[in-house]
Amino acid sequence: MKRHLLVLTALLAAACSHTSEPRTPVADLAPGSAPAATVRPVPLFKDAPGTYRIGSLEWRGGLEISHDDARFGGLSAIIVSGDGSRLLSISDSAWWVTSRLGWAENGHLTGFDTVTISTMRDENGEHLEGNRNDSEGLAALGDGRYAVSFEREHRIWAYDIGTEWDQADAARPVPVTGPAPADPVEQNGGMEALASLGDGGLLTGFEYPLGDNADYNIWHRAGQNWQATAMAALPEYGLTGMTVIEGQVYALERFYSPAVGNRIRIIRFAEADLGQDAVIEPEILAELGPENSIDNFEGITAFRRGEELILLIVSDDNYRVHGPQRTLLMAFAVAG
Repeated sequence: MKRHLLVLTALLAAACSHTSEPRTPVADLAPGSAPAATVRPVPLFKDAPGTYRIGSLEWRGGLEISHDDARFGGLSAIIVSGDGSRLLSISDSAWWVTSRLGWAENGHLTGFDTVTISTMRDENGEHLEGNRNDSEGLAALGDGRYAVSFEREHRIWAYDIGTEWDQADAARPVPVTGPAPADPVEQNGGMEALASLGDGGLLTGFEYPLGDNADYNIWHRAGQNWQATAMAALPEYGLTGMTVIEGQVYALERFYSPAVGNRIRIIRFAEADLGQDAVIEPEILAELGPENSIDNFEGITAFRRGEELILLIVSDDNYRVHGPQRTLLMAFAVAG
C-alpha cells in the first residue's frame, strides 16, 4: 500500500472518530427558526493579533459561532448573496442554514445573525437520515436552484429553494447525473467539493485520490457529459471545497492528525485548465497551521465586495459542542 494511502487510512479513522455530542433540544420553535447565535471575534494569528497578512491573502476578520439549537453545526459548504450580506450553508446532517452577515466600514466581517434552519428533505418529504444525509458540497444552478453533493451514499441532488432561500424547508430533490469514476470511492471520501462553473456547468472534486492515483480526481460537466482532470495532491491533505469566480477556481485543502492538529491550504488554478491532459499544479495562496485560528475547514466561497475579491471559509465542528472543535467563519481579501 502506498504511503499516501496509509496516511489517508489513518485520517479517515480519525475523521470517523469525531462523533456528535447532543445539544439540548430547542422546544417550541416556529418552522425554520432558531435562537440567536453567539459570536466572538478570532484573530488570524493567535499570538500576533495585529498581523493581517498570510501568503497572498489579507485578513478581513473571523468569527467563532456557537448556538443552542441542536441542528446547528457541521457546516460543510457555503454560498453568499451577491452583495455578501446573506449566507447560505448546509450541514453534513442535512440541514439548510441561512444567516445575515455583518461587515464593518473597514471591510472586516463582524456579524452572523438572523439564523434560520430548515430540513433538507428526501424524495418523500422526510428529513434525510442515516448514510443518506451526509451533504457536503453546494453549488448554485440559477433561479433559486442549488445542487448538493453527498458522500457515503454518493450522489448529486438539485433543490429549488427559491432566490430568497425561503422555500428550503419544502423543497424536494431532483437527481442530477454525477461523474462515474472507474475506481471505487471510499464511503467517507466522496464529492466533498462542488461548485458552479462560469459556463453554467458543474465542477466537483473527490476528497482523496481514487484507486492508485496520486492526484485529486476533479470532474467538470458541460451539458450532461462529465470530464475528468487530475490536480496535484499532497498525501496528507484532502480536498474539501471549491468555488469559481472570474475564471479562477479557488479550493480548500485540509490536513488533520492527532499529533499535529489541523492545517489548511487555500489554492487556486485557472478554470481554463480543466479538461487538459496535464496535471493541474495549483498556486498556493496561503497555508494555515497551529499558529493560526484554525479548525476543520470544509467550505469556501468567493464574492466581490467593493473593489475586493473576498474568500470566506467555514469549519465543520462535527457537532462536538463540548469538545475542541468549533464553527469558525473567516474572511480574506485576495491580494495577489
